[in-house]
Amino acid sequence: MSVNSLLDSKSIILASGSEIRKKILIDAGLEFLIIPANIDEKKLKKTLPKNNFKKYCLTLAKAKALDVSNKNKNAYVIGSDQICCHEDEIFSKPLTRENCFKTLSKLSGNTHYQNCGISICKDGKEIWSHYAQAALTMKSLSDSEIKDYIDKDEPFMACGAYRFESLGKNLFLSTEGDETTIQGLTLNPILNFLTSKKIIDI
Repeated sequence: MSVNSLLDSKSIILASGSEIRKKILIDAGLEFLIIPANIDEKKLKKTLPKNNFKKYCLTLAKAKALDVSNKNKNAYVIGSDQICCHEDEIFSKPLTRENCFKTLSKLSGNTHYQNCGISICKDGKEIWSHYAQAALTMKSLSDSEIKDYIDKDEPFMACGAYRFESLGKNLFLSTEGDETTIQGLTLNPILNFLTSKKIIDI
């Protein structure tokens, strides 16, 4: 999709259809367009080293931002990717109730990490990137507590099988890191970059 006729040199595009990423930017007062990237994530993921979480999510974020930037010149395009990992295992979006239960059972009582990679592209080139990690220690949950949470919050599209912005926050003993990193779009570095380029005023 191209919306070049609507763009000027200060236009911002979010290359994601994620409702929580949209909300993070709206709550920050940004005006932006939403154009989800159209890339083959599964194919790209197969080429990436799974033991290098930083490279993994930054590469995916860049691919998303570039895909939209190449079709929409002049705008600042924000791409983001998030991966949840525990030890050497990466947890993708669970999609099903069964997968939610499996993921939460593994995370229960343990510390895991949410990794967030962000890329901003303009005119088909990456001009800025950022990586952040947050550590989360989950309570020890019984099978019934896990099932009850899944029934209430339906975290089928959530990285890690929990919606931290909703009831998922109650699953944890402690968290270390930015809350927007946990949600999938680390906000303050984006605002600082856009301010430095005089795209926004804070």
